[in-house]
Amino acid sequence: MRKPEIITAAIAAFGPDGQLDEGMNRAFLERVEPYSDGVLAVGTTAEFPSLSFEERRTLIRIALEVFGPGRTIAHVGAPSVMQAKAYAQAAMDLGARRFAAITPYYLTASQHGVVGYYQALRDCIEGELYAYVFPDVACTDVAAETLAQLQEIGLDGVKLSGAASTRLEEYRQAAPQLKLWSGNDADVPHILAVGGLGTVSGVSGVAPMSWAELRKAYESDDDSRIAQSQGQIEELVSVLGPSISRLKYALAVLGVNVGICRMPIDEPDSQMQAKIRELLASAHISE
Repeated sequence: MRKPEIITAAIAAFGPDGQLDEGMNRAFLERVEPYSDGVLAVGTTAEFPSLSFEERRTLIRIALEVFGPGRTIAHVGAPSVMQAKAYAQAAMDLGARRFAAITPYYLTASQHGVVGYYQALRDCIEGELYAYVFPDVACTDVAAETLAQLQEIGLDGVKLSGAASTRLEEYRQAAPQLKLWSGNDADVPHILAVGGLGTVSGVSGVAPMSWAELRKAYESDDDSRIAQSQGQIEELVSVLGPSISRLKYALAVLGVNVGICRMPIDEPDSQMQAKIRELLASAHISE
């Protein structure tokens, strides 16, 4: 049985002054690294719209130092081609070889605009390039026939999040040569069933050992072990995701200091905090 690829979507750790803290970010990645197949740096879970150019560059550099270029995916998406190309060049200068770019966001792009955006990035990026489709937050969606065009212009893969992750079969049929990941943390059985590689998971940043156990269960081709591991993951995701503030609270409970959210995201209330503590204890998740 084919094992899933587990890519952790990294958080961004901020100090008490709200500034990016290099030491905290490195410690977070070093905790995850033994369990994950790779890391997505500067993605949604890292609150990327709140990051400056230099902060994005710093987070990608740290990820490359901890995971290496073969296991680091640098997110370079932006509202405009000009910005995305600048982010991509900075990541290439650091040694990145794998890149993801969310669709143009805030102002909705047409399907023609989507193709032009990725064509411009494909022309300038040396390395693998993946589309990142998350219409729930980016406003711009990608139709199946558009994904087929992106395959034709030389993109290497796609990460599907939110509403897009419910259309796996449609996208796989339209673009069968693209590497395919789901942004739905608990969707590993589904993504493997349609021929995808695995998941890009924010919750795995809290409990990377749980996703590593699922991968081992697939390697051993043990259906009962797979079911048990998948059940625990579904429980973790139901409580922690998708919520950056809950992820950060859970990490704090585990003694992993990553600070609070920079963006105006509500902290979990006392009832949710108690639920998170109970979940971590019952799942035997530890630092």
